[in-house]
Formats: sequence, structure tokens, C-alpha cells
Amino acid sequence: MMKKNRLFPIVMILCIVMTAQVTMAQEYLKIVSYNVLYGLKKDSVNIDRFVNFTKDWNPDVIALEEMNGYTQKTLEQLGQHIKHDYVLQSKEEGFPVAITSKYPLVNFRKVTENMWHSYLYAKIKGVHFFVIHFSPFNYQKRLKEVADVLAQAKEIPAHEPILIMGDFNSLDASDREQYGSKVLAGMLENEKKHDHIRNLNNGQIDYSVLGKLKEAGFQDTYRLLHQNFESTVPTFKDGNGQVKQSATGVPKRIDFIWANARAAKMVIKSGVIKNEFTHYISDHYPTYVELDLMK
Repeated sequence: MMKKNRLFPIVMILCIVMTAQVTMAQEYLKIVSYNVLYGLKKDSVNIDRFVNFTKDWNPDVIALEEMNGYTQKTLEQLGQHIKHDYVLQSKEEGFPVAITSKYPLVNFRKVTENMWHSYLYAKIKGVHFFVIHFSPFNYQKRLKEVADVLAQAKEIPAHEPILIMGDFNSLDASDREQYGSKVLAGMLENEKKHDHIRNLNNGQIDYSVLGKLKEAGFQDTYRLLHQNFESTVPTFKDGNGQVKQSATGVPKRIDFIWANARAAKMVIKSGVIKNEFTHYISDHYPTYVELDLMK
């Protein structure tokens, strides 16, 4: 009996140590990608909405599209509000993309050449990030843009995790059943009215841009965990920033987070965030993914 009593504290200590080691070994990265509509319209009420959303959701990294009107300095100020000390913006004119993070950005790169808008590359906590915003008007331009991004991604060793995220302005073949004759008719009408819009491929909805990502071995992180369709547009705000009574418009999924095979194994959560904040922040809903960095 005495021997058992002496062993009990030792066993308890070993259990506590092993539990602590398991806890220390667990490390997660929560990531949001968000087209925020013309730099949150530089509206104080809307900026507060975004800050509150960030506090509520608490992402470690945020990829941002349409940071119009922001500079590196004002982005740093926004980063202070959301407790992201590391921020980077691709440019200061037009439609910049940006990234904010709780952790340092390593070997970052800003690319504006050959891009309709721009893209960013950075490495955070061992994960390679590409933040993109492709052309809204021409699928052939988007094909060139995705080729450029994939060419850089190919330079990264395949055993390292890579994420490509943002507003692709492209539709995915996995959602094909959602896009019937009504969607096609609307796109045809757009092309008749506007010479600069050429989003149809030989008169049909184009799926080739995102198809290039699949050919390169990337996987749609939403589809890794979900079978149902979930739109990223429209919201309760229109493209001019005006609040609507409801999310009227044709539901589409044009915002994605794509993962290479290594990163896909790390995905434990993914989805589209729809709540009292994101209904009204932008005309897009944010997408998210959570990675287990120890997987």
C-alpha cells in the first residue's frame, strides 16, 4: 500500500508533463481573406465595424483586397487597432491588396507588373501566402495572372505549405449547378453593353482560371470540408457602399483560399463568414481557413 502511495505523485507529475508537452505542441493559424470594398469606404462607422469583426473573430492573419485610399502608414495605424503589428500593402494607388499579421512577414514581395491590380507574397509562421485580386473584366487576363502567380509558387519546395487567396473574380466548376441560364444570360447582356467586359469563354461561363490552380495541385479549402454551396457575393451592401434591405443579386462564389497538398493536410476549419458585421462591411463576405501547423 505504501509503495502505491509513493508512486501516485510520480505518475501524476508524468501525466502533467506529458499533457503540457502536447499542449505546447499544438499550434494553429487562423486566416481571413476579405475584399473590403474601396478601403472600407474610409468611413469611420464601417472601419469600427471591421475592427469589431476582427476582435470578435480574432484572426492571426488577414489578407485584404481593395484597400483603396490606404498607405503603408495608415495601414499600420489600422493594424494597431486590430493588434496586428506586421502589415504590408502592395501599392498606394488604384486597388491595392494588403496583409496584416500578428507574426512577422518574411521575404515579402510586391508584384504590380503584368497584374490588373497587384499581388503580395509573404511567408508567415512557415506558411507561404499569396494575396491576389484578379481582373474583373477579362478571363484571358485572369489566365495570365494566375499563370504568373503559379510560376512563383512553383519555385517553392512542394513539401512546404502554400496558400493562394483573395478575390479571383472567377467561378469554380464545383459550383456549376448554381450557375444556370439566368446567370449566363446576365453575363451575355453585360458583354453586349460593355466592350471592355469579356468574361465569357466562347459564349459560355469560364471555369478555366480556377482550373489552372487545380491542374497545379491546389485545392479549394472550402470544398475540403463542405459539400453545400455558400456564396461570397452579394451581401447587404451594394457595390457603391449603400446598404440594402436584403442580400439581393445572383449568389456567386468568387472569393477563395486555395492550398497546395501540404497546406491542405493542415486545414481543420474553413468557410464563409456571415454575421451582423460582415453583412454590412463590404459587398463581399470574407472567407477563412484555420491550419494546424503541427499536422
